Amino acid sequence: MLCVIAKLDKKATDKLIEIRKAAFPPVSEGKTLYGHITLATYLGEDERDFVRFCKSALADASAFDLVYDKLEVLEETSIIVAVPAKSEPLAHLHQCIAEAYGDALDIWTKGDRWYPHTTLLFGPQLDLPGLCDQMANAFSPFAARIGRIEFSRVLAEAYEIVDSLDLAPCNQHSTS
Repeated sequence: MLCVIAKLDKKATDKLIEIRKAAFPPVSEGKTLYGHITLATYLGEDERDFVRFCKSALADASAFDLVYDKLEVLEETSIIVAVPAKSEPLAHLHQCIAEAYGDALDIWTKGDRWYPHTTLLFGPQLDLPGLCDQMANAFSPFAARIGRIEFSRVLAEAYEIVDSLDLAPCNQHSTS
């Protein structure tokens, strides 16, 4: 399994870590939050061609800002997430991949099922609505910059970044 992820800047990742700590301080000693939004999860056999295609298709993309505007619980997968407002540049990145590789993507990242978010906490045995309410007390909308696309192989207990693509610099004040 190989994920294509839109990597958040350090400032936004740090903000998400602080929001998570507001409700669940012990999380800071557990799994590190790697600030990203998954664009696609490829389940096919030819990862090399998939990466080559993605890098070519996304080569002209520019860095962009998006705004995280809410937190919510996704019960089906037992997670609390930070959700960005609709972002045309983010949707375009996903669409480029999904149109070409839709049949080889997992159910969460193909077509209309894709729901851009950053996972803050996974906890099937936890009171996720209660923890989300606590996190909401520390939350206010904020901007995040996407300036890099990474290709991440999912391993049993971790992940491995196997390739990346830096997006072209652009105006620092864009929020589309």
